[in-house]
Amino acid sequence: MSLDTLIMLAGASVAVLPFLGFPTSWDTVLFLIAGIFIIGLGIALRRRERVENTRKGNSPAPQATQRTAVSDANDGHESH
Repeated sequence: MSLDTLIMLAGASVAVLPFLGFPTSWDTVLFLIAGIFIIGLGIALRRRERVENTRKGNSPAPQATQRTAVSDANDGHESH
């Protein structure tokens, strides 16, 4: 089963969970478990994507900071 399918099934289970009639305390625990599971799937999917990109030679570009003309003009000058 692919990660995409697992994410869709986990989302569907979260959507259906409130209507299954479990006690509130069970719902809370089940939502917590489902949330942790979905976070883990997201991390695994992101790592898989990063590995595939490096295999293809499409490594992600480094994060560049953007400077604006306003910040360049105000560098080292106090406004009055």
